[in-house]
Amino acid sequence: MPRFSYRHAARWIARSTAAGFLVAGLACGGDGPTNPPATGFLGGTTDNHEIGLVVNSTGKSLTLFQLGSPTTQKQIALGTSSTVTPTGFAVQGRRAAIPLGNAASVALIDLERQSIARYFTFPSGNATGVAFIDDTTIAVANSITAKVGRMTTGQTADAIAVTADVAPQPTAITLSNGRVLVTSANLDENYAPIDNGIVTAIDAKTFQVLGSVKTGGTNSTDAAMGPDGYLYVLNTGDYVAPGSMTIVNPATMQVVTTVTGVGVGPGAIYIDGAGLAYISGYASGTIVYDTKTRTFVRDANNPVCAKVGNACRGAFSAATSANGNVYQLFFGSAAQGLAPYAFVYRAGTFALVDSIAVGSGPASIKIRTF
Repeated sequence: MPRFSYRHAARWIARSTAAGFLVAGLACGGDGPTNPPATGFLGGTTDNHEIGLVVNSTGKSLTLFQLGSPTTQKQIALGTSSTVTPTGFAVQGRRAAIPLGNAASVALIDLERQSIARYFTFPSGNATGVAFIDDTTIAVANSITAKVGRMTTGQTADAIAVTADVAPQPTAITLSNGRVLVTSANLDENYAPIDNGIVTAIDAKTFQVLGSVKTGGTNSTDAAMGPDGYLYVLNTGDYVAPGSMTIVNPATMQVVTTVTGVGVGPGAIYIDGAGLAYISGYASGTIVYDTKTRTFVRDANNPVCAKVGNACRGAFSAATSANGNVYQLFFGSAAQGLAPYAFVYRAGTFALVDSIAVGSGPASIKIRTF
């Protein structure tokens, strides 16, 4: 199977260029506003100041929409080269950092001006998982070279010069108490598992590796911090058998437990402030897991999804708004004649209440108030 962390079909497509495949796939530090409330588009509507941000993988863009007026949108182009293959991003204040995949670079976005402020570049590789360490410092993974780089928004050169070596094919970055936690799929050059996935801890200041731990499954591709201080790591596996989720204590770098039954092809995880984990997969919709009780709210037999007949559409990423509504991305399917959407589900009941056109190949979503 391909090395790419299925951050759903989007991440598969984004990495297919380097791998020679075509398949029909972070959490960030801070992530909150640091300025006075925004005006203009970023201020949202009178009744709802929230903004949805969506990375469009095949569309090579970042789409922004107002939750109070979903058709009011802005789109930021990320380039036209075939090497531009974005799948995820991080947000800090009114900036976004978007790894551009096979372009081996990161675009720093000014969200107020809806424009690219600058680029940061690796010599080669595939820029993937990303996180803001603080307001001006960014960490980004290179899945091909098995390195994580660090840069600052005000540095003179564009080159990502500070790096640390991690396990093969890193795909996601999260933060915990001054540590950069890097999740690696740990696949060989033929995209077969070397062993279980690996989480590597790096000191955010010195950028020295502090330790690592193997997860409880193969092809680990995404991770998120829970309000309990634990790291929840998705093990995508072989895209055929159901995947799993390993809970890691980042303070001790030890596995707490591994949860099975999270659906086939789990590739994206988001955890809200109440501790509900939304686990999205290309073949399983979005499963909801309560990290406090360690029980499923909606399991693989009853996922949150928009159906076609009796079958679920795949889910590529999900996030919640302030009122608890779930916004879930569907990448679209040309083969089935299905357009891409952000589907909206009501808090609590998970009833489908809206669908929003958010551009081509939506791969990752975040909701923020600026």
